[in-house]
Amino acid sequence: MLHIIKKLLLFVLKVFVLMFVATLAVKQIPELRYDFGPKKPVEILSPQDLTPDGFVSSVFVSIHGIPDFQYAFSYRRYGLTFTYFTLEPYGLHVVVRTHDRVTDEWNDLNRFLGRLRPFEKQPFSYRIQEILREKMNVEIPEDSYFLALDDVPKPSGWQIGALAFSGVLWVVLFYLFFLYRGTLKRPSATKPG
Repeated sequence: MLHIIKKLLLFVLKVFVLMFVATLAVKQIPELRYDFGPKKPVEILSPQDLTPDGFVSSVFVSIHGIPDFQYAFSYRRYGLTFTYFTLEPYGLHVVVRTHDRVTDEWNDLNRFLGRLRPFEKQPFSYRIQEILREKMNVEIPEDSYFLALDDVPKPSGWQIGALAFSGVLWVVLFYLFFLYRGTLKRPSATKPG
């Protein structure tokens, strides 16, 4: 009975490890889809162009608007400082992030290029919502978007390597866990004689 329980636990552990490695690979696919996607930005000229069904994943866009620093703030995470602000006439429906230092010249800008995605799909979006709620007493609407000015479509060798490594690792682990029937041989200790 104990032998069966050990085998079952080992099987569950193997499946868990395979699922974990597969998850690592699957997490890279949306990033690579964006990076290998169109290099010409989609033009967004007004709030009517931001339909909830139109942008369900990351899209490279050129959005026309005027920076509104009424709800602007800087947020530091992992040694990086980002500035967040909104665009008029979109209001809180478009939250913009930049790693560049915001100066008075930013008031003259009216076109912004970057990665647009639904706000809730942005990493750490919960923290941005908390800051806006606590410090400025505003809520981000559910149909809002996040625009990362520092993210243009460009394939990264790290991402391609991570996907390839996790794919190869999954195949090797699957082979070792379920197909390989040999045993690992230990060198025998023989006495010279």
